[in-house]
Amino acid sequence: MMVRLKYRKVLCALLCTLFLVSALRAQQPFSNQTDNRLRGYLSHYYQGIRNTWDTKYQKPILIAGSVLIPISMLLDNQVQNYAQRHGFYSDNISRIGDLYGHRWGYYTTLAVIITTGIITDQSWQRTLSNTGLLIESILTTSKVTSIIKTISHRQRPNGKGYRSYPSGHTSSAFALAAVIKYLYGKYPGCFAYGMAALVASSRINDNKHYLSDVVSGALLGIMIGRSFIRQHATELQYSIELNSGCIQLGLHLPL
Repeated sequence: MMVRLKYRKVLCALLCTLFLVSALRAQQPFSNQTDNRLRGYLSHYYQGIRNTWDTKYQKPILIAGSVLIPISMLLDNQVQNYAQRHGFYSDNISRIGDLYGHRWGYYTTLAVIITTGIITDQSWQRTLSNTGLLIESILTTSKVTSIIKTISHRQRPNGKGYRSYPSGHTSSAFALAAVIKYLYGKYPGCFAYGMAALVASSRINDNKHYLSDVVSGALLGIMIGRSFIRQHATELQYSIELNSGCIQLGLHLPL
C-alpha cells in the first residue's frame, strides 16, 4: 500500500513537471528563449520560497507559532490521552478528514478551478495561473514537510514510524485552505479552513499525530500558501500567440 502511494506521489510530481516544461518549450520551440523562460520560472519559484522566511510578511504567523507551538507541546500527552479514551468523533467522520487531507481535497479544488473557469467564461490564462498556484503551494508544502519529518525523527503516538512531526495531512490541508480563501473569498475560505481543522483533529483522533504535530503543520501550510499567493497576483502570466501559422503557449515571467 505504501509503495502504491509513493508511486502516485512521484507520478503526480512528474506530470506537473512535464506540464511546466512543455509550456515553457511551447513559447519558443526553436530558439534559446526557452532557457530564458525556464530561468524566469525558477526565479519566480525561488521568490515564492523566499517569501516563506520574510519575517515582516510572515510576522502574524511567526508570532502565533511562538505562542501556540510551545503550549501545544506541553499539552501533547493530555490531548492524546483524551482523544484515545473518548474520541473526538466517529470513525466515519474521521475517515472523511483523512481522505480530504490525503488527496481528495486537492482533486476537488482542481476540479472547481477548471469548472468555475468554464462556467464564468474566465480566460484560460487565469485558469492555468490558478492551477499553477495550487500545484506550487501543495507540492512545496509536501516536500518541506517531508524534510522536516526526516530531521525531527519524532515517533508517532501509535508507535508506527518516526515521521510524526509535523503532520503532512495538516500542512497540505491548511496550504490548500489559504489558496481557496485567496481565489474564492471569505466564505469558501472559511469552509476550507474548517475542513483543514477536521483533517488536523482526525490525525489526533486516529492516534497518528500529537497536538503539536498538527499545530506546527497548520502554521507551516499557511506560511507556504501565503508565500506563493504573494507571487501569484503579480508575476505568473500566460499568453497565447499565433506565429508562422502555429499556436504557441507562453509563460511570461520576470528574469
